[in-house]
Amino acid sequence: MTEEDKIRNVEGVVGKLKRIASSSVDKGNYRKALDAVTAASFILEEYNQYYVDEELEGYVKDIARKLVVPAYGQQEGDPSTILFYDSFGFDVRALALVYMHALADLGYRVIYITKVESKDNQPELHEAVKHGNVIWNYVSYEDREQEVKDIASLFERYQPAKAILYSTPDDAAAMAVFYAYQGIVERFKINLTDHAFWLGHDAFDYNLEFRNYGACVSVKYRGVPEDREIIMPFYPYHRDQEFQGLPFDPKGKKIVFSGGSVYKTLGDPQNRYYVILDKLLTKHEDLVFLYAGTGDDSEIRKLQDKFPGRVYRIDERKDLFELMQTCTFYLNTFPFIGGLMMQFAADAKKVPLTLRKEGASDENKEILLSQDSVEYDDVDSLVAEASRLLTDEEYRMKRGEELKADLISPSDFAKELGSALENHRTSYEVKIKDTDTTEFRKQYIIRFSDKTFRQVIASGNKKTLILDFPGLFLKKVYNKVVKKEKLN
Repeated sequence: MTEEDKIRNVEGVVGKLKRIASSSVDKGNYRKALDAVTAASFILEEYNQYYVDEELEGYVKDIARKLVVPAYGQQEGDPSTILFYDSFGFDVRALALVYMHALADLGYRVIYITKVESKDNQPELHEAVKHGNVIWNYVSYEDREQEVKDIASLFERYQPAKAILYSTPDDAAAMAVFYAYQGIVERFKINLTDHAFWLGHDAFDYNLEFRNYGACVSVKYRGVPEDREIIMPFYPYHRDQEFQGLPFDPKGKKIVFSGGSVYKTLGDPQNRYYVILDKLLTKHEDLVFLYAGTGDDSEIRKLQDKFPGRVYRIDERKDLFELMQTCTFYLNTFPFIGGLMMQFAADAKKVPLTLRKEGASDENKEILLSQDSVEYDDVDSLVAEASRLLTDEEYRMKRGEELKADLISPSDFAKELGSALENHRTSYEVKIKDTDTTEFRKQYIIRFSDKTFRQVIASGNKKTLILDFPGLFLKKVYNKVVKKEKLN
């Protein structure tokens, strides 16, 4: 499929979903409207050719006005209570645990909300905040109209003065509620997906950015006022885990470790991530490659065929930090880097070697303070540095210690978060500069697949769309049963 075909297909499907949302709002079928907006937003995140869609925002605001009627005012909000809405519902992965741990340290009563599927599946999160005052709440994503009502009822029950929106880019139900409490609750968004489209570009009062790149994109492309931007770097939370071992005998071996969603290694026309690995495995016969993550692993399997017994892929595990500690160095994914994994590497005193993308794009910057020291402009220079790390232990240890010193500590993070929530600023300066994301966004078209339509539209929690997209629902069932297709 050509790029033009992909663009035409996306515009056609998103346009249809918008028409469905519009007519559904007019008819008062808010569940279907929310399903259509959610599906369109997910597709636009995967497509990622622009950052804001005012039509979708308009439908969400219309739904908010119809479904949510706040019954308390700004002066009645409890300043000691903060509502934390978490679309993801992960245990350790991403940023919820880091923020929740800090909120508990700061003494807030935290009203935590996430999807019902996460209930009893977040032991590390519960452990991290057991010293705090957290009230746990769970909502179902099966009926998004009811989800809006359930989230709004928790605002009304606890009347928080502040709320934090930590959402997936497509969470239309949560956006509707946060829109409804404008002027009543002081709303903060954690901008995890700072590089891609997300819904709700003005469903918050302050935007917590983990780096200036996100602030630049928010100001230039999303229209967020600069004085609403707050820089809030994070750290890789981990608690000691029992090491689950390696799928090979590490005796006498050096290990290059990498991880994250496998798609982050795909889409580069030159396939440089795998060229690097091929060169290293060829040059260093005692080297083993280990990848932790899921997705299309066809390129990894090619390496396994070429280097039998020296290339392994495993699923993500809870002992990620312990895994990182066993490696000689970490190879960052490319063309999409893993920011959190880069931080985990630095925390484990392992050098996260990173191939720098061409041009002046900044989407991969500011994960580490001294990030330039681990980035390389071409394959050969990165391979040369990797070889030095593999053969010079003293040098390798020195580099690891320097990178460890880059990270913000948990106590400093809590202090900065407290300042952000109370004073709307941190000690980190917001630096806005002109940022061009044109080349970066082209990568999304390259890797976009029409299976995204089946994945997001023909899903169990969007059954309201089955009569509008019968072919997608049938094709998904056929591919799942006959072709054994797996859609995450």
